Amino acid sequence: MSAQSLEISRRRFVASAGLAATAVCLLPHRLFGNEESLVVTSRKAGETANITVQALRRNVSVLIGSGGNIAVLPGDDGKLIIDSGFLGTRGKITDALSSLGSDPIKHLVNTHWHFDHTDGNEWMHSTGATITAHENTRKHLSVSTRVEDWNFTFPAWPAGAIPTDVFNADKTLRLNGATIALKYYGSAHTDGDISAYFSEADVLHTSDRCYSWTRSGRQQSRNDRIPRNACDYSRSCCRPQKRGQIP
Repeated sequence: MSAQSLEISRRRFVASAGLAATAVCLLPHRLFGNEESLVVTSRKAGETANITVQALRRNVSVLIGSGGNIAVLPGDDGKLIIDSGFLGTRGKITDALSSLGSDPIKHLVNTHWHFDHTDGNEWMHSTGATITAHENTRKHLSVSTRVEDWNFTFPAWPAGAIPTDVFNADKTLRLNGATIALKYYGSAHTDGDISAYFSEADVLHTSDRCYSWTRSGRQQSRNDRIPRNACDYSRSCCRPQKRGQIP
């Protein structure tokens, strides 16, 4: 792979880390009229979505196509997964994970509670994964939640989908020879948002914190919700034109 194509791949990872999910999570349902809930529509689309595997570096890869992007770090400690995507893409996610080695799924991190990042929690937990998240993410998944903008009421997630390893500030994982820093952002896209920074690989999984939508539908960076040095220390993923702005 050429240096130019590798750079594009890295930029694609961060720039798309919440792109498909942001369209789902931040556009009010009134823009679509009083039709089927955006949640139902998105889940149906997920059933036919294709999954692309993109290798980054230092053994970190990303699966693109099932709601929010899914970061993967395989190794002797078992696969570490960041976000679980749509339930409807389980088969394709399983195939994609198999292409990255035979290590079982042992660790799952939820960046926040939204369905396009957590629908696959229960099946991943059933394969042996411990689910890690901020305590506010567990709170939301544990109760019924009405989201008016999506015209949908989420029931409480099943017991197997609820994170059991929770924290209320930042947390560091050391798995498969890598250091993964989980950073909590306070009140951001949700009140439980975290990012995952693979230190040795210099890869930052931002989830849905990089982008918001204006009323015109144009994407813009959430400069107030991204650490000031985010694009500096994730320079392997993006080359911002200005601090806090991802091209």
